[in-house]
Amino acid sequence: MRHTLRILAKSPGFSLVAILALALGIGANTALFSVTDAVFLRPLPFAQPAQLVRLASTDALHGFDRAPFSLPRFEAVRENQQVFRDLACGIFTAFTLTGRGDPVQVQGFMASQDYLPTLGLQPLFGRNFSAAEDRPGGAPVVLVSYNFWRQTLHADPAALGQSLTIDGQPHTVIGILPPALSSIPFNQVELWTPRPAEVPFLQPSQLEGGGFFFQVIARLKPGVSLAQAQENMNVIAAAYRAAHPSNSDAPSHLDAIPLLDDLVGDQRSTYALLFGAVGCVLLIACANVANLLLARFSARRKELALRLALGATRGHIVRQLLLESTVVALLGGALGVLLARWGVDAFVRLGQNFIPRSQEISVHLPALLFTLALALLTGIGMGLFPALHAARTPSGDALKDAGRGSSGGPAQGRLRSALLVAEIALSLVLLIAASLLLTSFSRLQRVSPGFDPDHVFIGFVNLPPAKYPNATALSNFYLHLQQRLAVLPGAKAVALADSPPLSGNSGPAPIAVVGHPVPPLSERPNALRHLVTPNSFATLRIPLLRGRDFNERDLPGSPETVIINEAFARQFFPGEDPLGRKIITGMAQKTAEIVGVVGDTHTLDLTTPPRAEYFLPALQRGETFTSILVRTEGDPAGFAASVRAALHEVDADQPLIGGQPFAQLIARTFAARRLVMLLLGAFAGLALILAGLGVYSVMAYVVTQRTNEIGIRMALGATPGGVQRLVLKQGLRLVALGVCLGLSGALLLTQFMAKVLFAVQAADPLIYAAAAAFLAVVAALACYFPARRATRVDPLIALRAE
Repeated sequence: MRHTLRILAKSPGFSLVAILALALGIGANTALFSVTDAVFLRPLPFAQPAQLVRLASTDALHGFDRAPFSLPRFEAVRENQQVFRDLACGIFTAFTLTGRGDPVQVQGFMASQDYLPTLGLQPLFGRNFSAAEDRPGGAPVVLVSYNFWRQTLHADPAALGQSLTIDGQPHTVIGILPPALSSIPFNQVELWTPRPAEVPFLQPSQLEGGGFFFQVIARLKPGVSLAQAQENMNVIAAAYRAAHPSNSDAPSHLDAIPLLDDLVGDQRSTYALLFGAVGCVLLIACANVANLLLARFSARRKELALRLALGATRGHIVRQLLLESTVVALLGGALGVLLARWGVDAFVRLGQNFIPRSQEISVHLPALLFTLALALLTGIGMGLFPALHAARTPSGDALKDAGRGSSGGPAQGRLRSALLVAEIALSLVLLIAASLLLTSFSRLQRVSPGFDPDHVFIGFVNLPPAKYPNATALSNFYLHLQQRLAVLPGAKAVALADSPPLSGNSGPAPIAVVGHPVPPLSERPNALRHLVTPNSFATLRIPLLRGRDFNERDLPGSPETVIINEAFARQFFPGEDPLGRKIITGMAQKTAEIVGVVGDTHTLDLTTPPRAEYFLPALQRGETFTSILVRTEGDPAGFAASVRAALHEVDADQPLIGGQPFAQLIARTFAARRLVMLLLGAFAGLALILAGLGVYSVMAYVVTQRTNEIGIRMALGATPGGVQRLVLKQGLRLVALGVCLGLSGALLLTQFMAKVLFAVQAADPLIYAAAAAFLAVVAALACYFPARRATRVDPLIALRAE
């Protein structure tokens, strides 16, 4: 080891380049392993998490995939299931907390009494809900999250028994939840209350008609497999379909999904893509360092021959050279850990709003063990063949050739060429993948959403149902709020809407057309449902194509009206004028007359084509949740204070949720794609730099080894241009082979990217050609400078050296 460290210290240039190259590759792999371990591999912080499943509803015909449960279906499962030890349901909501300074909106969860026991948890302090508290009319009690207890209640040991005013009603704190419930999917939840069936924002028709609203979890009985649970759910689903044929969820299938799989969703393919990319970067770095080792060991042939002549065995030589490569890799791994920590911190900051379990991501012991194993494998893998080759060289030949300079023989030359070709091929695969994502992202950003979010402020309001118990009270609040907002300085247009496009709040509801056969609720098609006030379309600059907008006469008690979009008209009124026609909307099944048609928007996301949507007047059918939309004359970023003041003038106890430019909110819909594109682009750029350096180093070494030959050629009359072409030809032949292999590999591997691409084919010939041309130019430049240096060889000096 001492000898190894002395050898590395004598060649600081080689050591530094090799360690940095490996640090980049190992650090990137360690960082991504840390993310993957936290998201996919680490067990959930619940008791026996492998037994936990979420029950979901899937109806491909109506576009529901892993949707929540309805209350009637939950009751059917609870009464008939034979495979679960525990079963519980809950629903996410929002609460207005008052009495502690300014009113604030907090995330809430209404859970049945058995929710905590199903997770295998108990309150850290205090107790769980009792059976009496979970029945209709039970006492108003609340469990608070660990973070809420620490931050809002200041970790007060006397917090139990205190009163919190939630939605205007006092609730007694009966327990502090454990830190485990501060992780996904409850990381935003601060208050838990019982009786989920009493959720205030749902109407009886929605609860009883099979609406998809409730989160249902279950714990498998010991010895029961997931397949057995799924068979039991299939039987229950068929029985439910027969018993409740008119419920909207009757056609849907019942899925039992492992809880961890449900939380991480379909992100495994994306992380597999990124892991493949960082693996390529490490392989390219290893190829570079292996080429450097080949050159280094070749230059030390005389030293190794002397060792053999003095009695060293070939095993001693191989172990010594492997130790050198392994020490380099371990030093690279140590530096890579530091890079990984910085990378993980940046990754978490960029993806904290959409990466599952982002709070749990860190470089911890499993990641350090992974780094150690990776560094050892890297050191042995990249050093083994060069060491074996160096140890096989006959000592007599090495001593005779040592003074002349040698390339190390044909085998070593073939290995260097093979490593260079592999670098080029891997770099091209990464470059093509990054180019596909960049093109996809660019085309996605050019998609017109169908409305204009620029210079629009958006904030949200969630009214307490106890204070606004009916449509008339809600209508009065919305009308007064809109009138007050309209006179704010700098406000050009104002509206309220429960689910603006691309806000993430839109949901489907069943519809039927009057005049056509009206199927049961479970067989009706769905359309996206919205509640908007007058001037909503003008505020977002959605064109009104026919008919009229809502007005202040569309109030409770007046004739029911509805506005549809073009996609709705095409689907349900092909070749007809929809104005004046009537449709039956939602689970409440109210009949409304179509009074207008507006342009289509990309409401769910920019990758999903516009679909059928209908808009109801919020002043007529008001609900407790809405958003405030204000088109401003200037930058909407500083408009939150004015909107909050106007809101408090209408209701002093009502907080403003969020408050930001609408364009900024929409930008979050690109966040996941942008992060993947940035990471893959960074890996591709790194691979391109390493490949360029690899080409340069190999060609520079070739020129050094062929100095005598070049001198003889020039002494015999070869021109500098001819020598330059000779060297370039050798390098470009290897580059061309690497490009061909890279194109073939990209054709195979990029097919797995189809799910993350938008408006671009995985085998787009222009992108492939452009990436190949760009890489070829970089590689040609890397060949050019050593070739140019070859033309400056002095024949006399070269011949004298020979």
